[in-house]
Amino acid sequence: MIKAGVFAVAVAGLAAAAGPCLSQPLSREELERALARRDQEIAALEKRIAALEGERGAAPRVSGEAVETVPPAPTPVATASARPVVGGSSDDDVSLQALSRGLVQRGLLLLPAWNVEVTPSASYSHTQNQGLVLVDTPEGISQVSDQRLRDDAVEASIGLRVGLPWRSQIQVTAPFDFKRQDVALGDGSEVVNSGEGVGDVQVELSHQFVVEHGWAPDLIGAVSLRAPTGSDPYRTKVVDVATGSGTSQVAGRLTALKTLDPLVLFSTVSYNYNFTYRESFGRVHAGNALDWQVGGLLAVSPDTSLSFGFDQQFRGVTRTDGKAIAGSDGVAAVAQFGLDQVINSRTLLDISVGVGVTRDAPDYTIMVSLPIRLR
Repeated sequence: MIKAGVFAVAVAGLAAAAGPCLSQPLSREELERALARRDQEIAALEKRIAALEGERGAAPRVSGEAVETVPPAPTPVATASARPVVGGSSDDDVSLQALSRGLVQRGLLLLPAWNVEVTPSASYSHTQNQGLVLVDTPEGISQVSDQRLRDDAVEASIGLRVGLPWRSQIQVTAPFDFKRQDVALGDGSEVVNSGEGVGDVQVELSHQFVVEHGWAPDLIGAVSLRAPTGSDPYRTKVVDVATGSGTSQVAGRLTALKTLDPLVLFSTVSYNYNFTYRESFGRVHAGNALDWQVGGLLAVSPDTSLSFGFDQQFRGVTRTDGKAIAGSDGVAAVAQFGLDQVINSRTLLDISVGVGVTRDAPDYTIMVSLPIRLR
């Protein structure tokens, strides 16, 4: 547009210059000089046009005049997400969220490769039953009496988790137990028994087979071995105060995990097999157990999450020399509630409460854990 206007001005100027000379013929030299002047003017105008176009494309100079500026792009704001860091992440801020750490604490998520976590924990459980029983008097006469049976158990444990390559993890747990049983009869008599010592040490190897995609959930499988390092229940005065099971146990577990932001749902099925062992009175096979657990974790914030669940265990009958012991089987169901709070970049506080639903389960259980991420 600018070039067209300049060309028109140049033509008009040429016509104006030639106008006075139209009344008389021009010589060849005069016509050449007029055309040369017009060429110089056109060249000067083209240079001016180029300069103007360059000024229009250049950045504005800082002067006393107002300069229009482009506002900077908004900075992305980090938001909390319920999607756990499956198999770990290079982003420490994400991998240390309360939700992911809580899932690791419950065995529902694995540590990143070569990450190490130490977990000291303590739990207390209480069970109390009251009813009528047959009691032998000193004279050997059986009579009906009211009985209150109270069991209290405190367990302190230390756990070590190490993340392995190929989405795997190994965990070792060593417990120390204190148990106390108080039996009070209606006639005022009372019998108290207690026991303490190292419990059964357990080693577990876990592997994630499927990573969540589309409708498919995370799938984690685990195999564990429990050694009879605690006291034998058949070699103590009272079975309920023994700190161990008396037998080796192998267990298999399969866990499914599905994210529904900001909620994570899970379901776990496990089977515990107890090996047969020999006692002074014969061969004993403690009842195997099938355990089913379902629940979820809710991300309240990056530093806080809530958990809820329902755990039901079906315990088989115990046999001695192939004969079943009446009343040794049972169903223990517990409703669970928990809170996970990030203390700092390496430490998580995990508090959970379990409420017994069936008679074979403790009335209530309180557990406090402090998982510490070392690296």
